[in-house]
Amino acid sequence: MSKNLSTFTFPAIILTALAALYGAAAYNRNAVWRDPVSLWRDTVNKSPAKARPHYNYAASLIDAGRLEDALRENLTALRIVPDSGRIHFNIGAIYHAWGRVDDAITEYRIAIALKNNLAEAHNNLAYAYYTKGYLDAALAEYNEALKHDPSHIKAYVNRGHVYQAMGRLQDAAEDYKKALMRNPAYAEAYWGLGQVFERTGRRQEAAAEYRNALTADPSFEKAEESLLGLYEKR
Repeated sequence: MSKNLSTFTFPAIILTALAALYGAAAYNRNAVWRDPVSLWRDTVNKSPAKARPHYNYAASLIDAGRLEDALRENLTALRIVPDSGRIHFNIGAIYHAWGRVDDAITEYRIAIALKNNLAEAHNNLAYAYYTKGYLDAALAEYNEALKHDPSHIKAYVNRGHVYQAMGRLQDAAEDYKKALMRNPAYAEAYWGLGQVFERTGRRQEAAAEYRNALTADPSFEKAEESLLGLYEKR
């Protein structure tokens, strides 16, 4: 209540109405703050000409699985700030999730050109190259990702997969171990290490790593399938 209004005495019914009004406003604010999508939608509505609210709104929409809406907000942010590497990266990630790999590659390359130290863009570009069979290009991008972020656990695991595809099994094993040093509960790293052991004939060690993967993540299907495959080969 403003200073001027506070100098007046109001009938009880008006005070009650004002209390209800302010209480409802507080409730609405609390509801907005509890939900990131609502929070950033509200911020966008208040500051539609600023890129950051659109960017953060897009991020909350991605978390909510609303990729089409997230793409729209990222494109809006990009029109405001055309030279943002992170926005191009986000757009690429959405395309990638939709299976539009070539479009994703284009966006990742733009992101890297604008912000070369963006480890996530190097990692995702490397994965896109890997899925297309461009192993040398994938390896180069994973190296870049780890140069800019030596703690990027997923990049170690992914580079291990590339090394495996190249037949460089010792290098692959070392990368999986580096990932596990940083996160001992990383199921895919155990599975990758198990794959190396299986390919080198160390079946018992492979089985142990597959079990480790399932302990870390009981729903990790690749480890379950690999373990069953070992039993079937007996």
